Amino acid sequence: MASAQGLINSTPSQAYYRGIEELYRGEYRDAERIFRSETRGAIKIGVTGRWVDSICYHAMWGEVLYHQGRFGPALEQFDQACTMFLQYPQWLLRVRFEQPPREDVSRLRRQQLPWGTSERQFTLGLFSSQMLISQGDLLSGNRAAQQGGVVQSAQLWRIDVIEVIRCTALAIRRRSELLGPLAAQDRISREMATRLNSGGAPPNHWSGAWIDLQQGLVSAGEGKSDLALKQLARAELIQGRFDHPLTCVALLEQGRIHMEQGNTSVAAKYFAEASYSAFYYDNPGIVDEAFKLGAANRLAGGIESVSAALDSVAAWARRERFDHIFARVSFALSEEQMTLGNWDAAAATIEVGQTRLRDARSGLLGSWSQFLAARIAAQQGRDTAPAALAAAIDQQLVMTPRNFQIGLANGRYDQQLLRDRSAADIYQSLLADPTPADWVFRPLETLSVLQTPHEAAFDRWLNALLSRNDLGTALEVTDLAKRRRFLGSLAWGGRLASLRDTLELPAHTLTPQIQVRRQDLLLKYPRYGEEQKAGQQLWASLKSRWLPALDEQSQSDLNKDWRAWSTSLQRREAMLNMIGLERVAVDPVFPPLSTAAELQAKLQPGQAVVVFHDTSNGLLGFLITAKGSTHWNCGPVGRLNKPLNDFLRSLGNYDASHDMTTKDLASDDWQATGKKLYRALFDGSSIDLESTDELIVVPDNLVWYVPLAALPAELEDRTAAMISLSKLRVVPTMGLAMGNAVVRRRVQRSGIVGRGIVPGDTEELQDESLTDLREAVLNPIALPTPSPIPTAQLASLLETLIVLDEIEIDPLRPLDWSPVPGGRAAQEDTLSHWLSLPQFGPQNILLPAVHTIAERGGRTSKRKASAAAPGHELFLASCGLMSTGAQTVLLSRWSVGGQSTLDLVREFIQELPHTTAADAWQRSVQVAMEMSIHPDAETRVKADLEAPPITAAHPFFWGGYLLIDAGAPAETDEAEPQDSPAEVAETKEAAVAAGEEAAETTEEERAEAGAEPEAEGP
Repeated sequence: MASAQGLINSTPSQAYYRGIEELYRGEYRDAERIFRSETRGAIKIGVTGRWVDSICYHAMWGEVLYHQGRFGPALEQFDQACTMFLQYPQWLLRVRFEQPPREDVSRLRRQQLPWGTSERQFTLGLFSSQMLISQGDLLSGNRAAQQGGVVQSAQLWRIDVIEVIRCTALAIRRRSELLGPLAAQDRISREMATRLNSGGAPPNHWSGAWIDLQQGLVSAGEGKSDLALKQLARAELIQGRFDHPLTCVALLEQGRIHMEQGNTSVAAKYFAEASYSAFYYDNPGIVDEAFKLGAANRLAGGIESVSAALDSVAAWARRERFDHIFARVSFALSEEQMTLGNWDAAAATIEVGQTRLRDARSGLLGSWSQFLAARIAAQQGRDTAPAALAAAIDQQLVMTPRNFQIGLANGRYDQQLLRDRSAADIYQSLLADPTPADWVFRPLETLSVLQTPHEAAFDRWLNALLSRNDLGTALEVTDLAKRRRFLGSLAWGGRLASLRDTLELPAHTLTPQIQVRRQDLLLKYPRYGEEQKAGQQLWASLKSRWLPALDEQSQSDLNKDWRAWSTSLQRREAMLNMIGLERVAVDPVFPPLSTAAELQAKLQPGQAVVVFHDTSNGLLGFLITAKGSTHWNCGPVGRLNKPLNDFLRSLGNYDASHDMTTKDLASDDWQATGKKLYRALFDGSSIDLESTDELIVVPDNLVWYVPLAALPAELEDRTAAMISLSKLRVVPTMGLAMGNAVVRRRVQRSGIVGRGIVPGDTEELQDESLTDLREAVLNPIALPTPSPIPTAQLASLLETLIVLDEIEIDPLRPLDWSPVPGGRAAQEDTLSHWLSLPQFGPQNILLPAVHTIAERGGRTSKRKASAAAPGHELFLASCGLMSTGAQTVLLSRWSVGGQSTLDLVREFIQELPHTTAADAWQRSVQVAMEMSIHPDAETRVKADLEAPPITAAHPFFWGGYLLIDAGAPAETDEAEPQDSPAEVAETKEAAVAAGEEAAETTEEERAEAGAEPEAEGP
């Protein structure tokens, strides 16, 4: 046994501190090499053991990885740091506190604050940078002599105790940030809380403030904010008097908690004081973090001028060669300049900051700078702006804490480290819609989350809920998953769509919360409101002047106003793009969500909703009636392929050019294949179609291609097509199933477009074929040809639109088809363009000539099958058209064409004003079944002179249609038809006045509005 050893070199080494400087100089790779080397050279205990100095090396190595956006490896290092602490939770008891804290009388004179003045009354404490700590057991020799065993010699090390505490606190903070809601269920976090609650500092010793600090950080990570604030407040001072090197950490964390709670003015003071304290105690990491959080907090609270502190701290960072901090502050300054409208200054500032990025260019700071640069490019109207924004989001996708947390949750759930109850709560937090705080404090990260598919996480969430038989919440999760799927297909994860909905939809269709959000946005952006009002006046003028028959001069004048209105919409769209990139909160509006309880309360006796939702565990089915709900599993969705393909082919769907013979149309072979498909979908469902008056179906995956109306249901005494038993309609999400339809507008204009499926070799013959349909349509009007503006804008003045041209929806590009083919240039007329302003369109859209893979018996190419989920194109088409204001959409899965299609459409459209869409469609099909078929007037029926007469009883003629309908609006005493979905004073006098004002517009005003000169009208 040997006596205590002599003193070894101080720990950590000077190389370690040089690594910290390299980090904040932006030299990430050099810093990482240093910390990796220091880890290898850590103090050893025995052969493999290590000592508490390793906390520093792992924590700072993790910090470098964190700033690089490499969250997985970073968490591993922070885990290592905390694990080292857990091996020696009482290590502070071994420290020889030979020098008590005392006032640092010279520091205030030596270090003058460069960027502000503290409002705190404080006394800077002076603490030893190195303290002696015993490593080993001074009594082990006596025990070995008495009991046997290995003698562990005690050693005294000179160690930077405060640095070990700082790095422990850093590891705790970063783990909480990276784990998010998982922290409360994390083993290491729980053990840290337990150990720290047991103490760790000498009794009644001044170092207990450092234990309070660590306890506060752990409590904050567990979401115990009130407790954390108390613990952190105790940690601010030592002996109730002295500031210490970790005061800045306690102040920073209190500021962060207040910021997340919305107390921006309180948070601002904490962030400022944290930066001051960090400056006095040479902690560049907290200076960096204080200005990172402080910048977001300032903008959230509203600014009237650029922060004077930013220039000062930038000058300090430049002197100290802290390029990482200089770049951070430059970007904060640039964003404040943008907010105040100083775009040229913002552009110059961000360029200066980007020159100092060094290794940070590929990390978190680099993606943030790209995002800000994209905002500037968008404001400047540069063509590179969309690509720059996409690049910033792409870089951020793998560096977003929420995405990282979702991936962690998936892994831990699969490893059964997350129990079902805990998993349900965690996924609820991780997959919920963004909060206002997310948009205000983390805009780029939030955009990245919305553009990341999380189907696998939703599957696990569902599995956790169903294992607990929580059907209600499970149904709501399917709805949220489908909504996220739709929004994820749109620009910026649906943020632009949500902005348009909030600002443009009629107020009475919005929830009170969204109405408040709308008012906040209009107050913040008054120019948008002014442009919106001007556009509404143009719209009112067009509405009053667009008549069925116009002379050439009137049509020319109207075209000029069409273009003026189109230009107004473009200006508003550009404003929305700028607003969407700012730190403003916006909530999803469409598709609306519904709880299971709300849906069930709206269902009447005889109504039922079936929700299908495809998961990795199989195609789930849910049945909801007014009395209860059940669920079943259809098995892997791939099992539907064969029965679906067989059924489609038995209905005549081999390819788009396949003709049906009269023998085919007289056959009932389709019933045998249909029964198999019905069983594959509904076995285990307990559905009772005989007592179901109306069935609302929410399809998913292959179910979108299932001709539900034609599906033979097996009853006790007979087999019957589902449409003969129950009214049928489809909605893309559960939230659209009941009670979300608004009162229908009075039909003032209906448009019939195209002739692609109209029988007849000449226009005269086609006109004759169209006569009955035109007479059945209310207030028909001819669309101007060529269209002076994109058809989405033109169609917004129609209440009904019928398109008789053929439409192909490419599963690989599900939003790149045009609802009005050939109306304008393809790039201006796709469904994706229909989703932009004016944000409302026809309430009834009939597309009876759409081609889908159902027309080919469900066959698709391997390339397309691997790139797009089955049914995705129909899901997006349904959501997309309904998001433009369509309440009823009739869309074919295969095109029949000919007179039978015209007759079916005519029957439906003339019934629609008098009853519900589902009822009108059922009646139309029943009438169609009795209609005589004349092969020479049909596109896909092969004439056979010797065959007996046939009717349209075969489901080839009517089974392929999707009736997508939001149902009848809720009945209220105040329900009256709305003339327009726009917020316009829609009296006759106002419309006439607006028309007169538009007619008096001068040539110069028209030119400013983007209209063509008078002589250039079409």
